[in-house]
Amino acid sequence: MSNNKNVNIGHQWSAIARRVAAVTALGGMALMGFVAPAAAHVHVESGEQLAKGGYGVVRLIVPTESDEASTVGLTITVPEGVDLTSARTLPIPGWTATVEREQSGDGERVSRIRWQAADPANGLKASEFGVFTLSAGPWPEDTDSVPLPSEQIYSDGSVVSWNEVAVNAGIEPEHPAPVVALAEGVGHGDGHGGTTDSASADETHADGTDHATENDSTGWLWRTIAVVALALSLGATVAVIALVRRGHATQS
Repeated sequence: MSNNKNVNIGHQWSAIARRVAAVTALGGMALMGFVAPAAAHVHVESGEQLAKGGYGVVRLIVPTESDEASTVGLTITVPEGVDLTSARTLPIPGWTATVEREQSGDGERVSRIRWQAADPANGLKASEFGVFTLSAGPWPEDTDSVPLPSEQIYSDGSVVSWNEVAVNAGIEPEHPAPVVALAEGVGHGDGHGGTTDSASADETHADGTDHATENDSTGWLWRTIAVVALALSLGATVAVIALVRRGHATQS
């Protein structure tokens, strides 16, 4: 009777261990799925902040998410009420850029900026990213941030819209729009599309390589953390199973 009881207890512990293993593995994979895509969307380079009412440089980081198609175009739309009177783009080899304007009051405002690969061969392939740089202003004085709804065009004709604005600061939407952060007292620039600090940074990082690499490294940091978390979870599961089997063998 005692042996049967011990066998039943052993089976129960084995079942519990299997459930723990399954839940742990699923949790680890969910963590990886949550962390990995964090930087896989069109976004303004982290750490950039422009002056309210001033001029400055904005760098858009554009990763290609498709495994089959290349990124061959990018369009950003300037929201109504954001009256940028000046916008210039940094040349990208093999790409063309167009600044579109529309009537606003007694003058004109920048409404859209389009980048287009002159040839699909110049597109951003899988596992690649591009840096699209513009110098613009004046930025609004009465807001802390400006979303720039964007469309990412692929060589297969598909278009991904990055145009959702977060309602809750702690929850990122599925397709977030890149956001330009604005601050007081950063300096209002020279009125010609760039501040002294921004111009200096643009000379040092004209192709965006250093900044983009830093941002990409941040994404890899989170991916590494996710992998380590999964490994620790699986290790804990193996330890639980080993203890259960040892207990079962002792009871037998």
